[in-house]
Amino acid sequence: MSLREHERRILAEIERQLSEEAPALAGRLEAFGSDDPDAPIDPGLRSWKPWVACGLIAAVTAGLLVLLFVLTPSAPQPEDTPRPAETSQGAEPAPEGGTVDRVPAPAD
Repeated sequence: MSLREHERRILAEIERQLSEEAPALAGRLEAFGSDDPDAPIDPGLRSWKPWVACGLIAAVTAGLLVLLFVLTPSAPQPEDTPRPAETSQGAEPAPEGGTVDRVPAPAD
């Protein structure tokens, strides 16, 4: 959030008066300030730590998902039921609207 020109002049005047009246306090307060308040304090060392933490969390989550996938039993597969063997060798399709006369097989 940027300041208006008038506000900047007021702050500069306050800083000047403070440095004249209490130079020790002004020196301590300057240690806290920077030209850009939105700039990170130490961009070199602290910027990689959040990425490492996110990477570790992602790796642990992916590992747990793989472990869950491997250890979860699969659903039982339906058994293939064998079809009953046909008793007549030369079965012909039934005519439409009619019945099929079957001749019984001779008994031995």
